[in-house]
Amino acid sequence: MAIDVKGVLSPLSAIGTLFEHPRTLTYPEVKKDIPIGYRGFHINNLETCVGCASCEEICMNDAIDMIHPDREYNVKNTSGCIPRIDYGRCCWCSLCTDVCPPGSLKLDNICTHADCDPDNFLYMPKNHKNIGEEAS
Repeated sequence: MAIDVKGVLSPLSAIGTLFEHPRTLTYPEVKKDIPIGYRGFHINNLETCVGCASCEEICMNDAIDMIHPDREYNVKNTSGCIPRIDYGRCCWCSLCTDVCPPGSLKLDNICTHADCDPDNFLYMPKNHKNIGEEAS
């Protein structure tokens, strides 16, 4: 019976990778640039949101429900409701932003969220007055 020298020595070739430069990022210390137009978390200009629930109706995953906020943001909001997004169900298709009549609901480029509590994925879109500016 002959000894398979190549088969015996091939695991030792992995030692060479110890001296190579890593090919991964050390997140969160090093973050990649997020491209413009990336679909992240929702932002909503509550001063122009009319509470029409078009976003809730178009959402194919039932990820949006309309809730009553603590205070009134817009006198033209006759229903008194604003959208709340369940990110456990959202697929970031952006249909809700397409059908928003006043254009108050948009997608931001911030997209990082991790939590063990599933209730923390029920997200109230940030009140963002000037949609074109960077969200804070």
